[in-house]
Amino acid sequence: MDKHKLRDKQARAEKAASLLRHELFVEAFDYLDTQFIEAWKSSDVKDAEARERIYNLSQALSALRGYFQSVVEDGKLAEAQLQDLQRRTIFNKIR
Repeated sequence: MDKHKLRDKQARAEKAASLLRHELFVEAFDYLDTQFIEAWKSSDVKDAEARERIYNLSQALSALRGYFQSVVEDGKLAEAQLQDLQRRTIFNKIR
């Protein structure tokens, strides 16, 4: 992968990490998690369909958070690859 793409991944990772730390983002995820759990707890025993919808919403929320976390991890990998490229460049100049 070229340096430009690796730097793009790093920049995306920084943005994703910033979102994951942002108080409104954290608050929204916590709020929705709580709402889903409360909705599940208060659902009628016979209403399996409602519990299924709640489960799907909870899974979607987890997937969204997981996506941002994977972007952060990709950025860390890109950073390591950039450092490796820089070391190789320095080593090749010394030769």
